[in-house]
Amino acid sequence: MKRITTVIAAVIASGLMLAAVAGAAKPAPDAKDVAKAQCKAEKQADKAAFKATYGKGAMRVCVKGEKENASETIGNASEECKAERDADPAAFAETYGTGKKGKNALGKCVSSKVDEDVAEDAETFANAAQECKAEKKSDADAFAEAYGSNENGKNALGKCVSSKVKANEDDAS
Repeated sequence: MKRITTVIAAVIASGLMLAAVAGAAKPAPDAKDVAKAQCKAEKQADKAAFKATYGKGAMRVCVKGEKENASETIGNASEECKAERDADPAAFAETYGTGKKGKNALGKCVSSKVDEDVAEDAETFANAAQECKAEKKSDADAFAEAYGSNENGKNALGKCVSSKVKANEDDAS
């Protein structure tokens, strides 16, 4: 019995050490991480509009829908940072680098550009939600008629927000 307890304790201790090492060596964010951050920011911007836009299982639906966009965001940020680095390597390393000799500058640059994009998208979502809520407040029946696609128009807020966000994205392109 004592041997089993010792073995279990050793397994737990090695697992904790591996977790600590894994936490220290954090990999670069992938599309799913960026999509999660985007969805979390949108949810914090306006919880009711977030739930109305994405429906049941809102966070899961949002992350699934944002993954492709997040992958594109990472690619664009990477290209921008590489172009900036190629234009002036010394200034680039000084601006973004925090490690030895600024060797982590590219990663920091990409992260900062992705974070800016996430914040911008969350602000766009919040603004769209505010516009839709104001429109709904002025004439709820007309609002439900204009945006609602189900029999009782209950999905109107989500449809309104998503249409305004999409229109904003189309204008930006």
